[in-house]
Amino acid sequence: MTQSERKRLEDRLMCPPGFTYTKIKGGAACVRQDVLPEQIELLLSKDAEILKETRKTQVRSVGNWIIKERRSPFYRSAGMPAQNREKHSRPWRAGNYLRMYGINIPEPLAYVERKFTGIVFKSWHIFQNLTFCRDVESYLSEIIIGGATGTVLSCFLRHLAEAVNELEAVNAFHGDLSGKNIYTSDGERFYFIDLDAVEYNVEYDSKKRMKNHVQLYDSFCDALSDSLLVPFLGELLPESEDLRVWMPAVRKAQKQRRAKVEEDWAKHGRPEHINPLRAFQTHC
Repeated sequence: MTQSERKRLEDRLMCPPGFTYTKIKGGAACVRQDVLPEQIELLLSKDAEILKETRKTQVRSVGNWIIKERRSPFYRSAGMPAQNREKHSRPWRAGNYLRMYGINIPEPLAYVERKFTGIVFKSWHIFQNLTFCRDVESYLSEIIIGGATGTVLSCFLRHLAEAVNELEAVNAFHGDLSGKNIYTSDGERFYFIDLDAVEYNVEYDSKKRMKNHVQLYDSFCDALSDSLLVPFLGELLPESEDLRVWMPAVRKAQKQRRAKVEEDWAKHGRPEHINPLRAFQTHC
């Protein structure tokens, strides 16, 4: 891709078809064309349920929408304004890249930047609240409790493999492809969230592929046996890779990943939400 082609792509991703740039109180926004700037300002001002908060980000729920706020210390942002803006807008651009190729994500509503002397110090990414879905770990837990057969579980994994393969087909790499970041309502149609972790227009390699496979295997291995998971990961492998060599490497890396997580929990305490599949012994 040439530099001019990349610039055209980035311009499209910042303000895709159906959206428009507009001024908003204290900054600028890219907003869906059927929405007024005043409506976005009102949405940002509403009381909201805080879902998650860190030193730099806050995620809150307002009705049908999720608002993800990102903050940057001005003194740090001023030294690298372009890189800082890239970090703020990354999930917005990544989501629009995936939508451009027909991959399901929460429907976007707006991206808002707050600036001072041209430096972005705060931004908001507003997108659909997937209230009609649940993450695939919870979905799988529920259908196992409901008596799902091996055939039903295999069908679920086959549909999931198809969705994951679509990411690689469009050169989009999700750096945290664990089950908590994949949502579904029916086990057939899937939505990807946590778009901060998505790199787009990149080439896949064995290292990226292994990272994703370990994340997925770690999400499901407490509940599903290798008789289901080996064919599942096999669907995600190119013909150049040998599954008989690949799987031992996945299992080894998964054990290392799990040990690091348990060590972190021992130091800092367990998170509020834990993969419900951990409560199962291997099923099918």
